[in-house]
Amino acid sequence: MKIRLKDVPRFQELLIKNGYSQRGFGRAIGISEPYANQIANGERNPGPKVAKDICEALKVGFDDIFFIDSADKSHQDPKSQAS
Repeated sequence: MKIRLKDVPRFQELLIKNGYSQRGFGRAIGISEPYANQIANGERNPGPKVAKDICEALKVGFDDIFFIDSADKSHQDPKSQAS
């Protein structure tokens, strides 16, 4: 399962409304600037702790900005897999 941003532009708007640049936001929650930029641009998914820290810093609930993608390839129909 992966944690994904629901809406990248809305997330970036929340950063601004809470007074953060992407660099400053990364520092505030203890992650690197590149990682913060990748999350903010929807290029990388945060882990559970980072997602929790993001929600706390932005004063939003998890479901306000994230969703859990539960697509699990291990449960695919065996007939659809090549032999």
